[in-house]
Amino acid sequence: PSSSSSSTSPSLIIAHALSIAILYLIVKSFMSYSSITDALAFYGVYHRDPINQVIHFFGVPAIIWGIFVFFSHLDIPLGISKSLPMIHIPRVGPHKATYATLTFIIYTVFYLYLDPFGGVLYFPFSYLMYTSGTSYTLEDRKEAAQTLKKKDDDANAKSSSSSSSMSSVPWTGTGKALKLGAFVHFLGWYVQIHPGHGHFEGATPAATKSLGGALSSAPLFAFYEGLWFVGLNKELQDRTKELVDIYTIELCKSGEHLRACADYDLN
Repeated sequence: PSSSSSSTSPSLIIAHALSIAILYLIVKSFMSYSSITDALAFYGVYHRDPINQVIHFFGVPAIIWGIFVFFSHLDIPLGISKSLPMIHIPRVGPHKATYATLTFIIYTVFYLYLDPFGGVLYFPFSYLMYTSGTSYTLEDRKEAAQTLKKKDDDANAKSSSSSSSMSSVPWTGTGKALKLGAFVHFLGWYVQIHPGHGHFEGATPAATKSLGGALSSAPLFAFYEGLWFVGLNKELQDRTKELVDIYTIELCKSGEHLRACADYDLN
């Protein structure tokens, strides 16, 4: 948990504001999709090149995992986390509800709503990203608490119990988890934007059109690229490709500069 002394720190306020903004964009985008093909086709328009698709197959999970690590540092505010019971699930220690918990629930619910088949298959991957990000953050908090306790002991502090040390742990912990999460997150963006879109795709990233749309549909799209590669749910792939063609032609006629425009008769 975040310490009371840091509960009103500028960095914590900014972190909460950023988290709420990101979640708002993701939920707003999910609410705008009329079907699973609509969600996949939006992203598919800007991801047609096979090599770029492979890059995104690895880059998208890196981006989402970085978000989970960041969000797992922040308890849900307004006393909500404190009013809820501690979460006990496999692969991670007991922990309070955080923005990461909320994000995991949002992805799970909307993916199951849009496409039960894909949502069920994607659940283990989403769960692994949530639990690994949260577990890493908890270990980082524990290390920060131990460091503070040692400093208290060395200074002959009056209170050196584990709970008093834990209460003084800043929301950032040691900072190691946040730094690694940020590195993985921005590395995911870099490999997608520079070599992926700049060299192979020849089109701007979907995030420049809708950040919320990219964050909401990208994980399932990247996952489905893997399913389609092994021959699963090809009927959905065909329907998505048809809608991608329709969206692409509309964008090309509106003046959008896409390398794929050369593949269509726009007259």
